[in-house]
Amino acid sequence: MTKTRKYKQMKLIDNFNRVHDYLRISLTDKCNLNCIYCNPDHHIHFGFNNDKILSYEEILKIIRIFAGSLQFKKIRFTGGEPLVRRGVFDLFEKVKKIKDEFDIQFGITTNGTLLKGNALRLKNSGIEKLNISLDSLQREKFLKITGRDNLQDVLDAINESEAAGFNPVKINVVVIRNINDNEILDFVEFVKDRNLNIRFIEFMPFGNNQWQRDGFISYKEMKDIIESEYILNPLYSDVSDVAKDFSISGFKGKVSFVTSMSEHFCNTCSRLRISADGKMRVCLFSTGKEEINFKTLLRNNYSETEIIELVHSAIKYKWEKHPEPEELAKLEQNNMLTIGG
Repeated sequence: MTKTRKYKQMKLIDNFNRVHDYLRISLTDKCNLNCIYCNPDHHIHFGFNNDKILSYEEILKIIRIFAGSLQFKKIRFTGGEPLVRRGVFDLFEKVKKIKDEFDIQFGITTNGTLLKGNALRLKNSGIEKLNISLDSLQREKFLKITGRDNLQDVLDAINESEAAGFNPVKINVVVIRNINDNEILDFVEFVKDRNLNIRFIEFMPFGNNQWQRDGFISYKEMKDIIESEYILNPLYSDVSDVAKDFSISGFKGKVSFVTSMSEHFCNTCSRLRISADGKMRVCLFSTGKEEINFKTLLRNNYSETEIIELVHSAIKYKWEKHPEPEELAKLEQNNMLTIGG
């Protein structure tokens, strides 16, 4: 290994002057659901063996590097489904100690099926931000989208999470035309008297998920549907936020739109992703030229200084913006289970 210069608390900035301070870490590429937009082959994905994915000790080392030397402010755990990994709450307890040491916010995105009975434990472990995926309020349609009859489990988890004090509980809804777009108003009504934030997400193209323009419904169309019945009031959002946020007149709950396709937010992107097997992606849709593998680096005893230099080099490969949807749909290696959400 070559001699490297020392980095000390140097912000991570790409060629387009975007400061990166938000890391998403996939804890596993396994999932107990088979959602049509995420796992398009619709089969149980058994994922990597344990020795092929980052250990908890390695994940904690990565968190310390990003929270300390790279001054990251947000870290979110994703999957697959993060709660399927054995011992995950033991990891969260150790994460809490890091949270107390650094000024950093931790969150998690989950499908909610395994959260019931654990929401308060999750909150007490220092996880502040909770996103739960829920693409239908109808049992038969939920089964069609996910391949599993777990709607009530998710609804129970949302109730429990709200009671545990998550402020708010965010509900992620991927909207697909002729699948669940006729539930948009039902979802809005769902948050009426509750501390919930419903987040409508535009359908994005990933490897073999059959993305087509005729299945795509834009943020503006979704917003028009809602405004036919309700009054939306825009809310202030941080420049790096990916969602457009609105309050609803007369409602406690909020509505947001994630406009990845129709109005991309690449110009303010502050995110990096690390997959369950340790590969860092500078963009959700990137093709791998910039990838560095933390698993390989850590298991070959690279120093923190050397790792930080590699991260700084990799960020220079980040695109100014992602390609158009039709081009993204051709990237078969892009699968949400293997990338991490």
